[in-house]
Amino acid sequence: MNLSFLKNKTVIFVIVISLAILALTILLTSDDTQDSQPVSPPSQETRPELVNLDREKRRTAMIYVESIESKLPLYLDRFETSVGIVTSINIYRLDDDEAETVRLEIYGLSYLNSESDPLKNPNVTAFKESYLKAIEMIEGVNIDPKQLIFIYGDKEYVRSTTQTWLSSLNLRP
Repeated sequence: MNLSFLKNKTVIFVIVISLAILALTILLTSDDTQDSQPVSPPSQETRPELVNLDREKRRTAMIYVESIESKLPLYLDRFETSVGIVTSINIYRLDDDEAETVRLEIYGLSYLNSESDPLKNPNVTAFKESYLKAIEMIEGVNIDPKQLIFIYGDKEYVRSTTQTWLSSLNLRP
């Protein structure tokens, strides 16, 4: 057998590239078969707001939310804070939310920087002012915010930063 064509650098290059593409295709195909298995939906217990609450607190909140649901949603667009950050406040429920929760979301802030010192992060001041305004809006329609379990966003980093700011600013309804 004559293997003199293997001395040609172009032929060797094409063979190496072809083998690399074949290997990559095999690897990607095997990963796709693993990822295509059905994923079960998250359980109702995955919400971090609910994990550490006792059953009675959740039941009480569910009954209260049911009684005030007609007063929601509450929305305030373009709330101007003292640090020049304009926010929007949205207090609402979705049909597929847990029965005991209400969403309190503040848009227009950067939640990526969880620094809780207002002197270093103006978003902290904007959050505080917006949060207090949200509580005022809730109380303004005769809802007791102390009886609610709030969801502060769908993204983990938003919920995490919100919890950090609520704790550091000692803000609780």
